Amino acid sequence: MSRFRNSFRMEEVEEFWDELAEHEYEHANDKMDRVHTQRFREAVERLPIKEDSVVLNVWSRVGDGVPFLRRAFGDFRLVNAELSLEMLKASRKLNPAELHVQTSLHSLPFADNSFNVVMSLETLEHVPDPLLFLLEIRRILVSGGVLVMSLPPSAAEWTSVLNNILKFHHGEGPHRFLAPSEVMEMLEEAGLRLEDYTGTLFLPFGGIKIEGIDRFFSRAIGKTFLGQLGLRQFYVCRVTS
Repeated sequence: MSRFRNSFRMEEVEEFWDELAEHEYEHANDKMDRVHTQRFREAVERLPIKEDSVVLNVWSRVGDGVPFLRRAFGDFRLVNAELSLEMLKASRKLNPAELHVQTSLHSLPFADNSFNVVMSLETLEHVPDPLLFLLEIRRILVSGGVLVMSLPPSAAEWTSVLNNILKFHHGEGPHRFLAPSEVMEMLEEAGLRLEDYTGTLFLPFGGIKIEGIDRFFSRAIGKTFLGQLGLRQFYVCRVTS
């Protein structure tokens, strides 16, 4: 285990999301709010997916990001990997034609150099040992392969505390929001070169017009120090030789 190890266990994370699978499945069948789906729209703008790409969507949840990937990139080889078996079952119902694999977040069941691209959205903060996860991502990516991931910064922990009081949604479960400096340190140690870092989601409520304002902030200050105020940080990384 690394020095970045958290106090919660993988079994606790799995149990929390197993219990919420039905709720998440129902949510995915509704028109999801734009704050939730913002991660997918931002991700597809950063993903270098081609027709011959082999792509891993890890922590795929109920597969609500799959339609965004298919609409943006069409036909390519996609593997959806998820810790929670119940979430995986729900994703199979929503996306019956897609490939699904259950996995630990510390040891991915794939061969070295298996994927050209990895998408991992809102994952790292839930991993008991996040460095082990990033080392596994590095192992399964080909030379020059790309990781696109998003996660909330440590400065956004207030949103989790507020939700625990007001119950806006089901909550985060076992987690630790990470400071961008800590994430960057782990990426470097894992052999993943950071090519782009942007803060997004400065206005945590929905609507197309509001999202347009939010994207203006993202483009104006997202790559500066003030970008760390964004509630959803995006990291684009490439395997170093």
